[in-house]
Amino acid sequence: MNEKKSQTNSGYKRTLSNTHIQLIALGGTIGTGLFLGVGDSIHRAGPSIILIYIIVGIFLLMLMRALGELIMSDLNKHTYIDFIEQYLGKNIGFITGYLYWISWITLGMAETTALGIYFKYWFPTLKPWIPGIITIIFLLIINLISARVFGNLEFSFAIIKIITIVAFVLLIIYLLITGGKTSFGPVVLANLNDHGGFFARGTKGFFQGFQMVIFSFIGVELIGLTAAEAQNPRVTLKRAINQLPVRIILFYVMAILGILLVIPWSKVSTNSSPFVQALGATGIRNASSSINFVVISAAVSSTNSILYSAGRLLFSVTYDGKEKWNQICGHLSRRQLPQNALMLSALLMACAPAITLIIGDQAFNFISSTTTSMFLIIWCLMILTHMAYRKRTPENELNDFKMPGYPYLDYLILLFFILMIVLLLILPSYRIPMIAAIVTFIILYLISKVWSNEKAV
Repeated sequence: MNEKKSQTNSGYKRTLSNTHIQLIALGGTIGTGLFLGVGDSIHRAGPSIILIYIIVGIFLLMLMRALGELIMSDLNKHTYIDFIEQYLGKNIGFITGYLYWISWITLGMAETTALGIYFKYWFPTLKPWIPGIITIIFLLIINLISARVFGNLEFSFAIIKIITIVAFVLLIIYLLITGGKTSFGPVVLANLNDHGGFFARGTKGFFQGFQMVIFSFIGVELIGLTAAEAQNPRVTLKRAINQLPVRIILFYVMAILGILLVIPWSKVSTNSSPFVQALGATGIRNASSSINFVVISAAVSSTNSILYSAGRLLFSVTYDGKEKWNQICGHLSRRQLPQNALMLSALLMACAPAITLIIGDQAFNFISSTTTSMFLIIWCLMILTHMAYRKRTPENELNDFKMPGYPYLDYLILLFFILMIVLLLILPSYRIPMIAAIVTFIILYLISKVWSNEKAV
């Protein structure tokens, strides 16, 4: 394949293979939200957290089918933002683009904050900001080499995460069948019901569990951002999206079920990884240290994917602009990489320690809540974009990866996300982050109006 054919219209090189896309899709769903945030989720909702994961997983599967149809309609688009700009207007595209970019930055801050928590297991006196800063510098270098190097690194991280979760689930199944015991007692299904019942925290607790579960799923749409650099996107992206249900069941539901079979929900840790706690309880030598290494690699992997996404999003919203800011961030290096956008994104992610110093131990929960709030707004706009695309596109021009159940499922997804936004506004713990996300949206809207007026003069 010559150089011309291996590039998209935007200048990106198509260097990500089928294997890269599949593993990025898998790795994108497994991060800090699962390895660390699940402890907070279980504490709030009890065993009913399993049901929440299934509900959220189903809605995000439907979201991905809608986004998949959009992606397949034009594989030369840089990101979802290009579709939003085309179907909802330039102002909405501007607002969503920057909100989406900010969301990825805050997500990166959450991951680097989690790294400081993980390293405390081995180095209790280590400053929590040091692991995050070192990780960001390392990953920036990797992302500045080429998309293929990024893909290779993400491939390795994803393999580690997948093997670990599969092994963890198989171990718990073995202990369940053989009547094995841990430091918490026997591994039994009764753990799901013996400590207050399946809905042990009541209706309020059930609804409080949604925020961190939604946060856990952030990143499922990452595969759409690889379309412009995928070698055979029509095949690989369809396959990755269609395999999402398997990943949801195996990597979320089965893994959390395994934790709850080992540890009564009321004893699950909220300030360290429940996976480390569960494996440590089995008495297997060095199990805790091994799983801690895995959760660290998961956080590094997620940060890697986030930096990749953030850089391309900033490039997308500034691409082809005339202003100095646009020319700087919307520029590709000689390697066909958004170098300046990547560097600025990494610099902002490195500000996470400042938030930790101000908020303290609640920094991770605050950052994750803010990220969740922003993504809910963005997902609403994505569904509205899909609906606009279907309304404007004649039936005979639709691609073969159509969203099933249109328009009814689109309305259902939109309703679910709106209800989640209302829920976060009602619950005191999440009200401020949700208001912060809405205020950010309003500020970006005002900026876009000023920008439009200046261009019109």
